[in-house]
Amino acid sequence: DDFHQGAVNHIIHFIGFTVLGYGLGTKNLFLIILSPFIMELGHFYNYFRGIHREHAIKIIPLQWLAFIIFVGLGYLVAKLFGY
Repeated sequence: DDFHQGAVNHIIHFIGFTVLGYGLGTKNLFLIILSPFIMELGHFYNYFRGIHREHAIKIIPLQWLAFIIFVGLGYLVAKLFGY
């Protein structure tokens, strides 16, 4: 979508997904939680350049909240199954 346009945004998202994958592979909860904050830096970059400001104010906090809930639920399920 338009909110994910731009080379810098793509590179930062790639770095964030790489950190996420590494965190999942090494079972490092800190890296897993850090990854969405890295990914959102691309949106902040676009915001400060004046691109999609109206969407960024609404979407960035919601994406962080959704990811934190997702990680939290994943953590609880993992603990229930003894991982």
